[in-house]
Parts: sequence; structure tokens; C-alpha cells
Amino acid sequence: MSILRNIPSGGPNISSVPLRADKFGLSQPFLSVEDRHKLALIASLRHFNAGELICNEDDQATFIFNIASGVAKSYSFLPEGKEIIQGFFFANDLLGFMENGRYTNTVKAITPVVAFQFHVSALEALLRTEPDLQLQFLAKTCHELRLAQQHAIALSQQSAQKRLLMLLNLVRLHNEPQAQAARQIHLPMSRADIADYTGLAVETVSRNLHQLQRQGVIHLISPQCIEIADEHIFTAALAQES
Repeated sequence: MSILRNIPSGGPNISSVPLRADKFGLSQPFLSVEDRHKLALIASLRHFNAGELICNEDDQATFIFNIASGVAKSYSFLPEGKEIIQGFFFANDLLGFMENGRYTNTVKAITPVVAFQFHVSALEALLRTEPDLQLQFLAKTCHELRLAQQHAIALSQQSAQKRLLMLLNLVRLHNEPQAQAARQIHLPMSRADIADYTGLAVETVSRNLHQLQRQGVIHLISPQCIEIADEHIFTAALAQES
């Protein structure tokens, strides 16, 4: 069924499909109306509840997803059972990376998620005939890999405070424009998720957030809302070498 017939009144529209120019300065064009229409013909709309699996590591990769709204996390488990979060995904991000026909990680919705779903075989067939779309998917994939590399470097080289500041900045870039204007960062993830993403203990996350508040970098309004106290101090702290 065409995605054009699946979108509920007042819900996300076809302009969300997919790969819009991101907020990290990556130079990639908007999809044309014609390209969006071609993708719409092979897509369907999926709704995931908070806590629901979107795809599971090592399962047969049947679909690729493009988030229209909501936040998800990708993760794996260490042999002792500890969860390691590899990344957070926001609106316009792609989910469902695969290798040898299997998903390479597990992805779960943190908040309710609405995503456009593309069957792998249909998407591959379309991309083989559309070089411009191939380029956009390649650009987006390279961008996701760059973020993964930055995350790995942060875990190996950066201080606890710098890791937290990098996460806060990542979430801030995906917040609604009005929240950004108010310098507020709305965190959809729990302290435990933040700890698993930054490689810190939950107690270390809380302690360093309070230290950042005492240093005048942020205000802790609530567990899910942090305000930047001073833009210049925040930027300087984020740029500071560890």
C-alpha cells in the first residue's frame, strides 16, 4: 500500500521521506518531489511504542526504516550481559543497517516512533535505477559512520564531562527549534541510557551533571530537561581539549 494512503490526518507527510539535510553541516541536497514520490510508492508507515523493538541483531534484514518522529537507540550486549548503547536515532535518521543479509545491531524505540518502512528488495531495485537516490543514501550512510567514529573516539579519549557535553549537544541539535531558542535540551533517554552510551556509571553521570551546573555551564531543570546556562561557556567547554 502506498505511504500516501497510510499517513493519518495531521501526521507526518511525504516531505519527511527521507534524508533531509541534517543539522550537522553535512552537504546533502533535499530530495526532489519526484524522488520523494518514488520512495512513497514502495514505503509504508509503521508506529512503534516506547520500548518496542524496531529490528533485532542477527535477524534476517527485511526492512530499512527512516524515522519520521520519535527517538530510538541501537545497542548490543557484552558477554557479561551489560548493555552498550552504540547510538541514538532521531527524525530523518536511517535504521536497519545490515551485513550479509542480517541486521548488525538491535534498535529499540525510546519514545513512540513513527517510521517509514522500505522493503529491502524494493529499495534495492529502486536504487539500481536512480543514481541520485543512490548518492543520497550513500551520503547518509557515510554520515552515520562518521557519528559512530566520533562516539568511539569520545569513549576512548574524552573525559566524563566532555562525553556528557557531546551527548547534550547531539540531543540539542535534534530538539525542536523553540526549545533550541530557549537553550533547553529535552532528554528523551534515561540516566541509565546516558550511562550506557557514554561508558560511565549512572552515579558518575549524575555527579558530573551537577558539577557542570556548579561550573555555570548548565541548569538542571528536571531529569528530562537541561538548560544551557551560558552559551559561550557551553561552547568553550565543548571545544576544550580533554
